[in-house]
Amino acid sequence: MKKLLLSVVFVSSTAFAAENELGLVDFNNVKSEINTPAVTEPKVIQPTKTEIPTITKSHLIANTSKKIIIGYAKTDTEYKEFTDMYTKLLKDNGFKISEVKKDGEMIMITYLAHDEKGVRRFIGDALTYNGKDDAEITKLMNETAASLESNGMKVIGKYLVKVEELRPTFMIYYLTDVKDAQENEIRLRLLNKGEDIDYELIENSVNIIRKDSSFKMLYIGKELGFVSKLAADDASAKQKLDEYKKFLKDNKKDFINYKIKPLDEPFTSGSVTYNVLLNIYFFQ
Repeated sequence: MKKLLLSVVFVSSTAFAAENELGLVDFNNVKSEINTPAVTEPKVIQPTKTEIPTITKSHLIANTSKKIIIGYAKTDTEYKEFTDMYTKLLKDNGFKISEVKKDGEMIMITYLAHDEKGVRRFIGDALTYNGKDDAEITKLMNETAASLESNGMKVIGKYLVKVEELRPTFMIYYLTDVKDAQENEIRLRLLNKGEDIDYELIENSVNIIRKDSSFKMLYIGKELGFVSKLAADDASAKQKLDEYKKFLKDNKKDFINYKIKPLDEPFTSGSVTYNVLLNIYFFQ
């Protein structure tokens, strides 16, 4: 009986081992026939460099006024280049052109306001930057354009400018609401009167984009006015302030703020010694 049991166990073990061996062989055969997908490297799309249009011909620099784009051309070729460039710019941004007129060398492209918007231009040559560094100019241009966009003023054209009449700079065309008086339009503007600007007096009246220097400011808003007056003392400065406020009121201009500050070095002219400076800010 024991011999029979051992024989059964031996036969079963042998059969199990053989079955496992056959299963392993079959698996290896199947595995060798499986076509595993080839491993491929992910495809990297290289970023493309966006070329910024560069204006090298001065007749392609246009001016803007109300609902007109203005240029100057000496030849038929210049006339065609100018009108082709700016009629396309207008049409691409939803404007309908009502007239293209040439008067001598002057070109006037008149368009219909689109949603009461008009095209306005800003050239950055008066700002402080390295005119030999295209990267710096481009960075300043893009920062300025971004400020316009963040203030709801759509940028429709950006250009580097390299012409003989200007140092290397940039030019931006953007949209703003058209007003009867251009000084009342909300525009990108530069205040540069040669005197140090009292930034704290006007920061709530306009949107300061760039404090370019102590006396030069890039801002978005209505056109700022700024005058300085010398005075012997605070009392005479306030008298001059009252007189100028009356002048502004009579001419329908809005007073903003003022500051009286001592001169670093008083000086005498005739019989008067000037000790203080009066700065007056207003809207034109």
